[in-house]
Amino acid sequence: MTDYLYNLPNATSGADAILSETTTVFPAFVPLLLFFVFGVVFLGGIARQRVRTGTADYSAWAIIASVATLLLALLFSVSAGFIRLDWLVIVLSLNLLSAVWFFLDRKSSEV
Repeated sequence: MTDYLYNLPNATSGADAILSETTTVFPAFVPLLLFFVFGVVFLGGIARQRVRTGTADYSAWAIIASVATLLLALLFSVSAGFIRLDWLVIVLSLNLLSAVWFFLDRKSSEV
């Protein structure tokens, strides 16, 4: 009857095929998703801590956000085609830098 201009999406092969096709069509999807996760955890944690206590520990929320981003990046690295190696290295270096910031930010009385 009607001829479609494109093939209808088929989700019978699983979510990994959908994500793989999405990253093929839109290569900036994974870096933007990682940045979104980092931003939501970092800014959301700072905002909630500031509401509760009146101040926020930026280095602690940076390390929590970077660990959450690292876990998502490691999940993306399980299968080929989701995340490039350079983005994984950037996330890992961000994690290490935030850990260094966290441990150097502590005063001797807080340890």
